[in-house]
Amino acid sequence: MLVFKKMLLLLVLLLLAVTSAVYAQSDRLHVIASFTVLADVARNVAGEAADVFTLIPIDADPHAFTPTPSDLAAVTDADVVLISGINLEVDLLEAIEGALNGKTPIVASTCVDILPFGEHEEHAYEQEASAEATPTADSDPADQCAAHVAELDAISAVPPTYPTLGKLYAIRCAGGETEADPEHAEEGNCDPHVWFNPYNIQLWALTIRDALSAADPANAATYAANAAAYLDQLESLKTELNDMLNPLPTERRVLVTDHEALGYFASTYGFSVVGLVVPSISTAAEPSASEIAQLIDTIRAQSVPAVFAGVTVSPQLAQQVADDAGASFYTLYTESLSAPDGAAPTYLDFMRYNVQTIVTALS
Repeated sequence: MLVFKKMLLLLVLLLLAVTSAVYAQSDRLHVIASFTVLADVARNVAGEAADVFTLIPIDADPHAFTPTPSDLAAVTDADVVLISGINLEVDLLEAIEGALNGKTPIVASTCVDILPFGEHEEHAYEQEASAEATPTADSDPADQCAAHVAELDAISAVPPTYPTLGKLYAIRCAGGETEADPEHAEEGNCDPHVWFNPYNIQLWALTIRDALSAADPANAATYAANAAAYLDQLESLKTELNDMLNPLPTERRVLVTDHEALGYFASTYGFSVVGLVVPSISTAAEPSASEIAQLIDTIRAQSVPAVFAGVTVSPQLAQQVADDAGASFYTLYTESLSAPDGAAPTYLDFMRYNVQTIVTALS
């Protein structure tokens, strides 16, 4: 009987411990990030203080993803919803905002200096408040962004040295064919692939830190400590990537990609994007036969050694272009991380894998 009572007591204690753990988890901040790269950054900032979930799953194309009713229900239940902005989630945004019931998503790229896309590089962009302007509900984006830049200056972070349109909060980015305002349909084609410059990820981390702290003040110190540690990891990553790229001579730093995904990488590390299989920032566009023929001629004329395509899109067309032009074909992670057992399960691994692949292909 005594043994039975002891076993019963242990069982009760175990059930209480499990119940407490479940309630503790349910009490944590519930965060939804639009896609895997953003979710990984958010997890590094959140640590054990919040639960972070991804809306667009691994290997899905953000340009072509359609949320399910359960996805939108998760958005409704979330305490914080993070998007990159710059029209990356343009086809998702209306559904997300509807599911938020009047709440505002946090735009991680608010403080990022935005590159133009393609032929619009010389266009004079209108400086005005963006629809994606506010990193947190109670902050002025200009002041907050200035504070973030000052924080990064203090840890020797290197800001972009290439010409940009300005920070996202201060410019209007058109959405191409989905742009609701025809007046701006031609003047604001912004490149959304900001994560290919680690400095921009540092800005993401600070914006996420502030957003989580505002939603969960009791854990603000934890978010601050986690963000600081992650900023240091990103600083080390910058050095590592530079060391990997230094042996590659300038004349070999030429890129042909499936679509305009590596603009920030090229501008950061001194590459030229000399051709695109799909001349667009979106994978949904389709090239003409004459555009493909011209691209093949460019690859041959400039002796480009490799064509790159992202893992989230069908590689067939890019593979055919490479074959016809006599170039090698390589895949990169561009808009999604890999599964945990893959080559790029975190942002740090994502950048290491891509840079090593590019160096190998072009050396």
